[in-house]
Amino acid sequence: MKHSILGMAALAATVVPSLLIANSSLAGIALCGHENVVVVEQEIKGITPEMLDWWWDNINTTERYQLWHPSEHVAFQWLTPPANPDHLDYSIGATHLVTDRIGGVDMDASITWMDPADVQTCVTHDHWIVAQTEFAGFEDISEPGWTLHEYSTNEAGDGILLRTSFVVPGAVAAMYPGYEGAYATHIEQAMQNLPEFLPVLFQKEFVEGELLTRGRYEVFHSGFLTKTVVVDQEIKGITPDMLDWWWNNINTTRRYRQWHPTAHVSFKWLKAPTHPDQLEYSVGAVQQVSEYLGRYKSNLVITWLDPAGASDKVTYDHWLYAKTELKGLRGVFPQRLIHEYTLNNTGDGILMRSTFTIPSFFDFFLPGFSRELARHAQQEMQFLQYFLPELFQAEYLMKDI
Repeated sequence: MKHSILGMAALAATVVPSLLIANSSLAGIALCGHENVVVVEQEIKGITPEMLDWWWDNINTTERYQLWHPSEHVAFQWLTPPANPDHLDYSIGATHLVTDRIGGVDMDASITWMDPADVQTCVTHDHWIVAQTEFAGFEDISEPGWTLHEYSTNEAGDGILLRTSFVVPGAVAAMYPGYEGAYATHIEQAMQNLPEFLPVLFQKEFVEGELLTRGRYEVFHSGFLTKTVVVDQEIKGITPDMLDWWWNNINTTRRYRQWHPTAHVSFKWLKAPTHPDQLEYSVGAVQQVSEYLGRYKSNLVITWLDPAGASDKVTYDHWLYAKTELKGLRGVFPQRLIHEYTLNNTGDGILMRSTFTIPSFFDFFLPGFSRELARHAQQEMQFLQYFLPELFQAEYLMKDI
């Protein structure tokens, strides 16, 4: 660890427009009762909360860590690797060793992901992570450092609002005057760098990598002019009741984007569901959506059809039957879709089969369209486990309490 007190002291007067030095009255909100909390608030365009949820367990290498802040991130190493890095929940107990150059000083520290319940009563956003920091050379002090990142989708839906609260141990602050201000600037700059690389990593490794390992699909000719696309998958963490409720309660573009953060663009009801508070979809409800199937942008009108029309086509005990049409060609080449599902054998998720019947010529004019449709269906359904249980609990199970 290199010591340069003069270099750190020179930053003591650094001005960060979004920086607040909190007293104990604010600390109860910012970081659960700690005094001298520093708060940095900012908007970051071009990333989603899900990308940041994934990032915490997938920093992995010094190369990636340096992408995050090329001039100040020096080294990264997992000491206790994440137990479950292939999901959107960070792994409690994962610990990494970093070297950061803050104000001209190389600081070594070990950082441990802590139980989110430690700060659950304090957070004001939908997503958060809390970490404990131990600085090299200060292992004997009784107070560690703490950092809380809390974030949610911004109002425009094109980025996130991020609130970072942190506590620097008094011994560290005393040894390096100006460290708190320098670190606040560091956080602000590092987070603003994320859109330059995180969306590409998230899409490649999680959306197109991990999610596509959780099921299978097939495409075959089912008639002279039609193809059938069938997607089979298991989705952990949700129940058939949750999905029964979801069809009538997608409601907003924000929710629709949660369903597939990198491919869903917009949503609105053209004809709203008649009974959104029930566990059965409203026949005749009509939605208009915009989404990407691979590189192909589709503007669709989707109508919920009478489930009886698919009763002889399904195997599972719950299903949705719908008609899909291109927005500009309503009534021309309508397509059919069936999502059928049941509780899995272990009771901790569902088995789901999605069947799409589409015109064969789609693949002629849009090469690979059938494959992209299948991949999209698998990806979007796997995202449900990361937000639907909480939404169902809050809006359906707790609605009369």
